[in-house]
Amino acid sequence: MKWSFTTLGCPDWTLEQIAANAKAHGYHGVELRTHQDGNHLSPDAPAGEVRAVAEMFEKHGVSVMSVMGYSRFAFLDGDEVRRNQDLVRKLIPIAVALGARHIRTFAGQVPKGQTTATMLPILADALRPLAAEAARAGVAMETHDDWCASDVLVKLARAIASPKGFGIVWDVCNCIQADIEPWRASYRRLKPLIRYCHVKDGYVAADGSFQYAALGAGDLPWVDVVKVLRTDRFKGYLSFEWEKKWHPELEPPERVFPQYTHKMASLLAAKKR
Repeated sequence: MKWSFTTLGCPDWTLEQIAANAKAHGYHGVELRTHQDGNHLSPDAPAGEVRAVAEMFEKHGVSVMSVMGYSRFAFLDGDEVRRNQDLVRKLIPIAVALGARHIRTFAGQVPKGQTTATMLPILADALRPLAAEAARAGVAMETHDDWCASDVLVKLARAIASPKGFGIVWDVCNCIQADIEPWRASYRRLKPLIRYCHVKDGYVAADGSFQYAALGAGDLPWVDVVKVLRTDRFKGYLSFEWEKKWHPELEPPERVFPQYTHKMASLLAAKKR
């Protein structure tokens, strides 16, 4: 297994700082946020800028393992679906230039009056051509919003029918918070589709809100999850998703990013004893 972090956790860092800190703290790669706000790379970035970013990460010996996009497809409005398809198409050459094997995308929240069953054909029709076009880079959809049920995601993958171009980013925390099924059941069904995993920890506070915590300081069963992944010889990335951009009160990346690799190393070492 390899380690990465999403740049959502270091919104104030430059790309140079991201690459240097990833290398210094033992990360193998990063998920690079791509958004119209330019943090950390715009989907409209010119080819020369993207090449310079790729060369800079290569200089530090750190992979850009995934391009984090923000496209969504659970819309009844066909124009909105096509707009989001166009966004993914902008990211495909960026991912290829950066050497990223994945493009993160979302399904999107199910519209009022609809269900995942009624929206699934729309998602499949939207993602099928993108998966074919992006087979070289890979299109990975994060289990998020209303799309955490493993049986629904398996049906979606079958409808898209592009094993080389479509997969799942397994977000264990999101799955557990959705409270649809046990995480082990989710893993068993999604295992053939999992490209990499998002890792975050936390606990439910007295007021019922979910509070993020450093890995090992929360209530999520990461000891058991890592044990299962190790037993199954999972070779993908365990990517630390520290949502500091959305929650500025969280601890700074200078503190939690080194803690993550230290804690993950101890979890993996424990399985060898």
